[in-house]
Amino acid sequence: PHTPSPSAPVSVEAEEPPDEEEEEEEEENPVRKSKMELLSPAGEAAVGSILEEYLCIHDTDEAVECLQELYGKGHPRELVNEEVVRKGLMLALDAGDKESELIGKMLGALLERKVLEAVDSAKGFCDVMADLSDIAIDVPKAPQLMASIIEGLLQRQLLDPAVIGEGVAQLCSESDSMGKHFAAVKQLLPQ
Repeated sequence: PHTPSPSAPVSVEAEEPPDEEEEEEEEENPVRKSKMELLSPAGEAAVGSILEEYLCIHDTDEAVECLQELYGKGHPRELVNEEVVRKGLMLALDAGDKESELIGKMLGALLERKVLEAVDSAKGFCDVMADLSDIAIDVPKAPQLMASIIEGLLQRQLLDPAVIGEGVAQLCSESDSMGKHFAAVKQLLPQ
């Protein structure tokens, strides 16, 4: 029989089971501020490096290769995909028009190549939409830039319109000004 070495710490703390109401809300609401499961700090740092490199050299093939390596290192694909979208959007919105266009192109290419999944990507967009009103305080153009990226990807049928639709509906219900920015996006969503 295997016995743990005396130097190996043994943890007997049990994780608290998630509250059933929170779990149901998480499943029903794609626009969430916190994920039940988070990408590791190393995974987040790697995603950040991949995105920053892309913004410098604009090489989609290199981004694909780096993401495939990240998946191969055991990082959960769904969490990596959401983080690529979330962090990519945050970098783009903070930087401006050119970077937003570049990130939109990169996300489109990754979705077309099936490196990113439409549902995971839509969830990443919804994560950012959940904070867009706050982001717009510091970056007034953020809603316009975000709407433009989403519109382009929806026109190319690369995002899950149902998930995006729920995120846009929630965002617009919280702010009338958001409705103006997302009017063209709403036209592309199922009614």
